[in-house]
Amino acid sequence: MITTQGARMSTVRARVMRCLSAMVGAALLTGCVIAPGLSRGENPRVEVEVWREGRPLQPQRWYYVEAPGARCANGSPVGVGVNAARSSRDLLVYFNGGGACWNAMSCGILETAANTEIRYSSNQLGKEVHPLAEAGVLSRDKAINPLSSANFMFVPYCTGDLHAGYTQTTYPGLGLEGPVYHQGRRNVELFIERARQIFPEVERVWLMGVSAGGYAVALNFELFKSSFEGAEIHAYADASPWLTLDDERWEAWRTNWAMTLPEACEGCLENSELIPSRLARAYPESRFALSVFSHDTVISTYFGAVPNRFAELLEEHLSSYYQEHPNMRVFVAEGGDHETLLQLRTLTGRDSRRLESFYRAWVTGEVSDEQASE
Repeated sequence: MITTQGARMSTVRARVMRCLSAMVGAALLTGCVIAPGLSRGENPRVEVEVWREGRPLQPQRWYYVEAPGARCANGSPVGVGVNAARSSRDLLVYFNGGGACWNAMSCGILETAANTEIRYSSNQLGKEVHPLAEAGVLSRDKAINPLSSANFMFVPYCTGDLHAGYTQTTYPGLGLEGPVYHQGRRNVELFIERARQIFPEVERVWLMGVSAGGYAVALNFELFKSSFEGAEIHAYADASPWLTLDDERWEAWRTNWAMTLPEACEGCLENSELIPSRLARAYPESRFALSVFSHDTVISTYFGAVPNRFAELLEEHLSSYYQEHPNMRVFVAEGGDHETLLQLRTLTGRDSRRLESFYRAWVTGEVSDEQASE
């Protein structure tokens, strides 16, 4: 048994082998899933400069901006990525994903959440931004990104709590030592303070995120609404359907992370599936979008379902909660992949719908060509 943090195996290959040897059954659910963001190899990266207080930001360059008080799960400091436009009152906020952890097994042995055992750096930020810039989501090329002229803010994920925790806790045993800082929500508050200093005249906020970061979009929506008073707030979740969790897991998340649910979310304490529809009902002027693969092998394992059963649950969820609100849109592509936005320019969904067209319609508020033909 691993007894110290220093003795843990840190590579993805070692993590897979540890998963296979653990084999503790369905109770772990996420144990053998390699969450987005966990790779520590020499991946391509964008150039990122560490910002020094008081220095001006050069347009269209990535900076790692420190936010005193922001922490990863292991207590080490973490900053936020910023890329300023030449002149814009739009702010695109992207929440990165990477699993979750909520007890000694998931946080300490299996480490099913990204970046919880590293010291986050500008180098890591550059690696995580790179695929998004290549795909088009964080690109400055206006031909492929309708938000190319917006200010960008990239929120790293290293707290294991869907960017929603607000506590410090301990999970004794099973090799995990020391406190665990589930303070993703607190980090978001501190990053917002930085954003308001750097971008004081924001009129539109575009919240986006993948996987754990997609759930964060919903959980932090009202925080951005109150922080940028009078601004339009729109939300896009990639690979983040709010399917029903078993009661014990949902309670563990809320309790162990001290999670804050949206105030508008009547009934969400008992039923997490209500979260997106409650927000859409409370904020009809905002646009809410979800894109997901029908048999997502990451999310299906996370919810303890084989891909075919996951597809059935997804259909039930979408038909029950996404039909009644005109400000909610969903894109479903067939297959078991994860992270649809990494295929923004190439992915085609059901009925020949193109993801690029769906995404642009979310940005512009117009009905896409595919939607108009339905």
